[in-house]
Amino acid sequence: MKSLKTRLIGSHFIAIFLSIVIIEILCFISIKNYYYNTIEETLKKQAQTSINFFNKYSDKNNKDVFLEDIIETLSYTTNAHIQILSRDKVLVVDSLGIKAGTTLNYPDINAANENKETRFIGVPSYSKEKCMGVSYLLQNATRNSSYIIRLESSLKDVDNFLKNLIIIFIVIGFLVIVFISLISVLISNSIINPLNNIITTAKEMAQGKFSVKAQKKYNDEVGTLADTLNYMAKEILKTDKLKNDFISSVSHELRTPLTAIKGWALTLKRKELIDEIKREEGLNIIIEESERLTALVEELLDFSRFQSNRITLNIEDLNLSELLHNALNEIQPRANRSNIIIISYIPTLPLVKGDKNRLKQVFINILDNSLKFTKSGGSITLKAFLENENVKVSIEDSGIGIEPEHLPHILKKFYKGDTKKSGSGIGLAICEEIIKLHNGSLEIESTLGVGTVVTIILKGA
Repeated sequence: MKSLKTRLIGSHFIAIFLSIVIIEILCFISIKNYYYNTIEETLKKQAQTSINFFNKYSDKNNKDVFLEDIIETLSYTTNAHIQILSRDKVLVVDSLGIKAGTTLNYPDINAANENKETRFIGVPSYSKEKCMGVSYLLQNATRNSSYIIRLESSLKDVDNFLKNLIIIFIVIGFLVIVFISLISVLISNSIINPLNNIITTAKEMAQGKFSVKAQKKYNDEVGTLADTLNYMAKEILKTDKLKNDFISSVSHELRTPLTAIKGWALTLKRKELIDEIKREEGLNIIIEESERLTALVEELLDFSRFQSNRITLNIEDLNLSELLHNALNEIQPRANRSNIIIISYIPTLPLVKGDKNRLKQVFINILDNSLKFTKSGGSITLKAFLENENVKVSIEDSGIGIEPEHLPHILKKFYKGDTKKSGSGIGLAICEEIIKLHNGSLEIESTLGVGTVVTIILKGA
């Protein structure tokens, strides 16, 4: 398997190599065309000068002498190889002394015969060098023409220059590729090294070492990944602590009633040591603690069902006013024993769709929490009202309140804050899940030392 570093460097190298090759090829073609076109334009201008000279002196009788004069005169002004041919492409006069009567058949000569323009690039039969040639008709004032003038220039110097240019391009391209490849390696290392550190940290975290931290070197995506990994480890440590606290809390919640049940069971076994009143008291304690254990086990089972998405609701049209009164009736005896006043404002409300038992569980759980954290002589106010086709239930107590730093976490699973009160720490989390399953919401507001308000919003039927 190729590493990410290898793939990054490889992809960078291929992209750089192809870019440089393409750029250098385009530059070479442009330079070559520039020089070739310059030579062609020079030959054309010299050919036009020859044509003008021919037109000026074409009234001479001895044409052969006249043509030789043209060659001789132009030889002083150009280094080009000059040829004059007949219309049937037979060489008449040549500035280099090539034998007259030789037939030349090149594209530029054929084009000139048709009064067109083109250029010839190649190695002619009478030379070993690559040349460029252009041909034009020699026409007098009457537009009659019996000759073709051809100018030819060697491309040897230009081609040698272009060959040297290719070598220069190759060297420059190589140096650029090496330089940019080194930069690519540095850039790749700046990406890969932090990633390797994150991988190492993740492996350590997978072994349970959540105290390690991923190093953050840059404020980029890799840095964000390091922050995310560190945040995840921090949250796992928090959750792990909450889980341990939860296990400790549940163990305590289970041990306390079990100790009471066992103690009274042993006491009741020795009938001679207790009277009927004590016996009745012991039996009542055993029953109460058994009910407490049953409630705790049911809460744990509910939590397990919610965690595995195995909870099912029995949805029906509910009379919420009646349901709230029933919940108050169940909680009222405990409020009386604790000397806490419960005030309720429950008008006739429209029907809502929901699970009767689950919603009742929510109301009782919240009222029970209010009782736990409200001192004797305090009060709990329950209000229900209609707002924007939604039904709102507000439960407000005059209890100890919740500290600001604990409030954002109060609905999290296992969270109990610093309270020493009994409970598993999952009751409110279960309540929130139940309300969410009813497409509603549960909100908590609290002021330390003043009290807490829990608001439940349910959609009308």
